[in-house]
Amino acid sequence: MHSWILPGRRDAPKMRYKAILERSLAFSRTCNPRNLEYQWYPLWDQTLDDLVTDVSNLIVAPQYPVWFVPQDDEEVEEEEEGEGEDEDDGRGGDPEEIITSIGESNPEESTALEDDDAGEEVADVSFASTMQEKSTKSVLVDFVIINVNGVPRRQKNSRYGGWRITRANVGLLVEVKRFVSRSLTGVELEKALEARVSEAHEDLITQAAHLFLQEEDKDSVLAIAAAGPWWCSAKINRDDVKMVMHRLASKDPTYQAHTSGAAALQLNWSSLLRLDVARSNDRSRIIYNSLKGIGVLETPVNV
Repeated sequence: MHSWILPGRRDAPKMRYKAILERSLAFSRTCNPRNLEYQWYPLWDQTLDDLVTDVSNLIVAPQYPVWFVPQDDEEVEEEEEGEGEDEDDGRGGDPEEIITSIGESNPEESTALEDDDAGEEVADVSFASTMQEKSTKSVLVDFVIINVNGVPRRQKNSRYGGWRITRANVGLLVEVKRFVSRSLTGVELEKALEARVSEAHEDLITQAAHLFLQEEDKDSVLAIAAAGPWWCSAKINRDDVKMVMHRLASKDPTYQAHTSGAAALQLNWSSLLRLDVARSNDRSRIIYNSLKGIGVLETPVNV
């Protein structure tokens, strides 16, 4: 019996070849001598796109901000009645500029770094950030898959393509960590991978708590924790992270994501698998079916 194939790679040898090159790029000691996390983003972006390529309203979004306003802050003023997406005042109405900051370089800093472990200090740095209002608390998720719902617009407007989006429902959170030392094998490799992926587990618990605080009617979300090409998955329910949500929402000054609650949670994470094996594809099919189960928009005949 043949394993399931990601929809974007069916009868598409170029897409399969692209994934091979992306994996090779991240493992390359020439192009990634410091073993940095971001070199794995192309492979994961491609994999997630290939997973949902045949479902038009499942969209992959990288570096996705999830945020909420703590309960003891002042409520944000509502927009004036009558002002909405369907009205265009000629000023654009597009999202504000996303500010990207990489930081200033120090000319005296040595560029001679050891292989693999040299990227430790910068491994968790995200190079893009979306500025929210000061009163919000937010996290940046490496990737999410969003289920978009919408209705046709009565008024024609080229900006919206004839559709009005009614909801963007996050169905999957993905946290990617850098790979472990490339010199490890056997039991040492397994132990190092488990330790690295556990860091992603903690981040995903915090991200899920932010998401549930943002979406009050959301009960669960799927999650993928990865270290390089190795990954595992779980379903995170609202009840699983209620304590984390409470401490976040109440602005508890003693709360630390990696030491107070998140690490102590025991979720039912699947075993670690590598992206390019048959069992990985079969597990991806379960995630694919779950995401489709949120709802599928039929493609209009005039598109």
